[in-house]
Amino acid sequence: MNTFKDNLKHLVKNEGITMAQLARATKIAPQTINNWVAGQEPRSFNQVKKIADYFEITLDELCFGVKEEGIEKIQEYTEEINAGIFEVVLRRIKK
Repeated sequence: MNTFKDNLKHLVKNEGITMAQLARATKIAPQTINNWVAGQEPRSFNQVKKIADYFEITLDELCFGVKEEGIEKIQEYTEEINAGIFEVVLRRIKK
């Protein structure tokens, strides 16, 4: 299974674009994309989704290199993921 940074590098290379062009197209800070390529894990689900949408692939393909049919897709859990983030925010507010 490939890592997010490896998949991102591969996609950018195959598309024949630079990281700066990807940053402009997705409106994500160039430093953020460079940090991802250097190995820092993304912190924003929405930013990762923008990258997947730009390359017209699923989040599974971008994050894990998964293309197989029959494997549940991350998109099917979007509401649960967002609800989880909401729960974390609520817990922090209550403290």
